[in-house]
Amino acid sequence: MKPKNTDGLTPAQRQRRKNAVWGAVMSSFFRLLSAAALLWLRASLDPAGFVSKLMLIIIVLDLGSVPLIWISLRTRLKEIQGGEEDAAAQY
Repeated sequence: MKPKNTDGLTPAQRQRRKNAVWGAVMSSFFRLLSAAALLWLRASLDPAGFVSKLMLIIIVLDLGSVPLIWISLRTRLKEIQGGEEDAAAQY
């Protein structure tokens, strides 16, 4: 006996949700990984140097984009739940 669909999503919508979440997780992971790598590289530089300050700015921007990824994910999940992509595919 096949389990009932309790979330109200089609299989295609469930797959799109899964892919969207997976993409957000992987993107966040690589942003955090790159920030850690830049911090590690920055530790070997002169802290008062231009390159060190530039790396710090890049690290802050990189980490600042992580919450934006999750905000975009929330919007994407609402689009999938609303069936907007399915409706657009009919045209």
